[in-house]
This record gives sequence, C-alpha cells and structure tokens, in this order.
Amino acid sequence: MTRKGTVLSTRRQWVNKFLVYLLISLISLSIADLAILKVRFFFLPERTQKNMTRNIPPNPIKSRDFFQPIVSRNLFSSKGEIPPELLPKGETAKPKDNEPILSSLPLNLIGTLVHSTPEKSIAAIEIKTKNQIISFSTGKEIEGLAKVEKISRGKVIIRNLSADRLEYIEMKDANKVTFDTKLKPVAEEKGNSVIQKAGDNKFEIKKSDLDDKLKDIQSILYQARAVPAKRPGSGETYGFRLLEIQADSIYTQLGLQVMDVITSVNGTPVTSTQQALEMYQALRNSPNIKLGVERGGKNEELSYTVK
Repeated sequence: MTRKGTVLSTRRQWVNKFLVYLLISLISLSIADLAILKVRFFFLPERTQKNMTRNIPPNPIKSRDFFQPIVSRNLFSSKGEIPPELLPKGETAKPKDNEPILSSLPLNLIGTLVHSTPEKSIAAIEIKTKNQIISFSTGKEIEGLAKVEKISRGKVIIRNLSADRLEYIEMKDANKVTFDTKLKPVAEEKGNSVIQKAGDNKFEIKKSDLDDKLKDIQSILYQARAVPAKRPGSGETYGFRLLEIQADSIYTQLGLQVMDVITSVNGTPVTSTQQALEMYQALRNSPNIKLGVERGGKNEELSYTVK
C-alpha cells in the first residue's frame, strides 16, 4: 500500500505542476493582449492620408484622318477586296496572269488522264508541225512552244513561252471522253471489218480506214475495259489486261481476246498510262505495228501492216 500511495502522490504532483504552468501561460497571454491594445494607438499615424487619385488623361475623340491608314490599306477587308501583297523594299509585284485564251499554237489535244495528284496527270498532245503525239505531265515544256500549267478533263492550260501568257487547248466535243462502267454497243455492221486477217496473228489495214477509226477516241474507249496487270509478289506493272471487250469491236478485229495482257508496242514495254496513250501515236504513224501480248500464260506477237 505504501508503494502504491507513493506513485499516486507523484502523479498528482506532476498534474498540479502542469496546471500551474498552463494557468501562468494564459495569464501571460492575456496581459500581452491587454498591453498591445493599450499601446497600439502610439503606432498609428497622427492623421490619415488623403486618398490619392490617379491623373488619368481624358480620352480624346479621334478624327477620321487618324484611321485613314487602316482604311487605305483595307486591313479588315471593309471593301470586300484582298489588299495587295506586302513586298520587301525595292521589289515590285509580279503581274497577275491573264484569263486563259484559246491557243493558236500548232497543238492539238488528243486525250487526258486526270489523277487525284495533279503532278501525275497526263495529256496526249499532237504537235502538228512534226505530226507527232507525245504525252506530257504538269510542268513539262512542249517542244519550246509552251509549258503545261494544268491538266483537267478534256482541257489543258498552257503558258505560251513566246507571248508569256496563259492559253488553253481542248478536245473537240466529239472526242471528249467520259468514263462509264458499261460498254456501249458498236455502231459498226457485222462482217464489215476494216481489218483483214492475213495469217496467224497477222493482220492488214488500210491507212484511210485506220485514220477514220482513230478519230472517235470515245467510241474506242467504250468498246473495252482494261486494268494494269501486276506481277505476283513484286506488284510491278508489266502491261494492261483486257477484262471486257465489246463484240465486233475494233479490239476483236485486231485479234485481241478477253484476259489478254498487252505488254509492248513495237518492242517498247507498256507499263504506264503515259505509254498507253503513246500507243495511239504508234497506231497512226507506223506502217508496221507489233503488239506483244500475254495470252494463257504464253507470250505472243500480233503483227499489223498498214497499207
């Protein structure tokens, strides 16, 4: 009992000391707070300063002349016109191109192949002075006469190099090509073939009949449907495969058959649309034409003599 009483007595002493210290701290804080309230007036200024008002200059109304540079430069397109381009000092603006006019150059548009990428579009143009048909893409020069600026369906805009102006050449209405998925019937009568068979894979045709046939490009394109033929594995184009051929068309008269792949013309491989267009020139101007054809997995040669 004596030991237990000693422990209780010791704890009571610690509690009493803690309460004494706490009481002293509260009294000290109260005295400090009262002292601050008593002396705070000595730290305040004797008189308050007047509120300082900023001197803001009045906003004068600007005259119309002040805004004249904006009006004259048409910066906000108030006139609905685009202001002229700002150029470095000393440079002058290039003159605007004229609206294209019909060209009088000795050029005749034969056909166009328009690609979604303008640089890949192709136009077959006949140079009358040389009696040649050559394929051109955008940006190419035409025998020093003109430069191809834009190729659209049935129309080509060129820049006349001698006159430095924009001109255009277009296909005749009868020769304009419109693409269709259906083959059109052939107006030619059966048994009236202009191409005569002279032997195995050999044919003869009169020059006048050939020229007459090749005048109507639209009709020729409607008589067959072809797609690029690609080699398995590499995907390389090596010709054009005839998927459909209209009966009694010029293609059947030429001895071509469905699923034939035209691989060459006079020994030149046909691997692009540009070369396919140049076949037209070979048919018109060459007295002897040889078509390389892949038929049933074998290579054959069809020979044509133009009289």
